[in-house]
Amino acid sequence: MKIKAVLESSVAGAISAVLCYFSLISPTTVAAIAIRRKMPEAWFSSLIVWYATVVVIGVSIIIAVIAYRMVYKHIMRSTSKP
Repeated sequence: MKIKAVLESSVAGAISAVLCYFSLISPTTVAAIAIRRKMPEAWFSSLIVWYATVVVIGVSIIIAVIAYRMVYKHIMRSTSKP
């Protein structure tokens, strides 16, 4: 039963990570390009889009881990009851 819980939790985490990434990447890219246009001489202006993408990936991973834990705990609580 534990393997089923891990697989279901992994699927939930992966789906939430993908949905979070695709919902955040467009607004973040637009904001990064706006910052680049506003401050073209800044030290970070050439890589601002990459930095923003890394932040979005990090947030997506954090949300995936949280979703994984929530689903796993829920499954384990429901299976432990008689």
